[in-house]
Amino acid sequence: MSIGHKFGAGFLLVSMFSLCIGLSGFLQEGQQISIDGAIVFAIYMSPFIFIYGILISWLITRKVQPVDSGKIGLYIALHGLGGLPFAVLSLSSQSSAAFLFTAGLGAFLAILFALIELGLSYITKKGRIGWLVLSVPFIVYLTVYIIGQVQSVPPPIDEVGDVDPGYSAREAVAFVTQQHGQEENGGFPEKTNKVVEWELFGEHLTRETVIENVPGEKETYYVTLVEKNLDRQEVYKTTYLTKENEMMLHNRVNE
Repeated sequence: MSIGHKFGAGFLLVSMFSLCIGLSGFLQEGQQISIDGAIVFAIYMSPFIFIYGILISWLITRKVQPVDSGKIGLYIALHGLGGLPFAVLSLSSQSSAAFLFTAGLGAFLAILFALIELGLSYITKKGRIGWLVLSVPFIVYLTVYIIGQVQSVPPPIDEVGDVDPGYSAREAVAFVTQQHGQEENGGFPEKTNKVVEWELFGEHLTRETVIENVPGEKETYYVTLVEKNLDRQEVYKTTYLTKENEMMLHNRVNE
């Protein structure tokens, strides 16, 4: 059993465990899939696996070589015993339940480490595809990252039916436009994707209302009132930042 197999097993173990635990936490809380949780677990696990775990495994290998079924069982059992000191991480909690849980978790991870190491050894002897196996975590991490990026794109604002029952896009548009008069009197439309045409002092004008989500802010919107003078080819844009029953001037542009 080479040291390369041990590092490969450690890499696979950290990747698999951190992905499972990290992502399950995000999914249980109903949040979007993110790679951040997995990376946090990987950072905390890596010193234990790559320093303590590989050292213990190397010492076991010096005494027991898993060449037959009897020694394989002993090899795995010794790894389980070597993982019990993982319980020291729970000493600060002063809880016997936490101590037993972390001891069991350490033994489980150590046994899983030994099984992965034996599997890698078998694969590299039979088909020499160990590097292909080690590339699997990179593929999984990349897949999770891509899914997270896709989910982070804000959905289009639908004025027919708002998904969020809180301060909706429809309410934001209505609140801002009501401060500038009604449609019939030359105000801005209370619906997006609608252009109102009217005439003032012989000049032809159009008005339109545009809304977008404020990135990272829930139930907060940018509402832009767009007025175009078709005769002069001029555009006036006034953008307000609004959340429930509040609005403030964000930007004003003349083009």
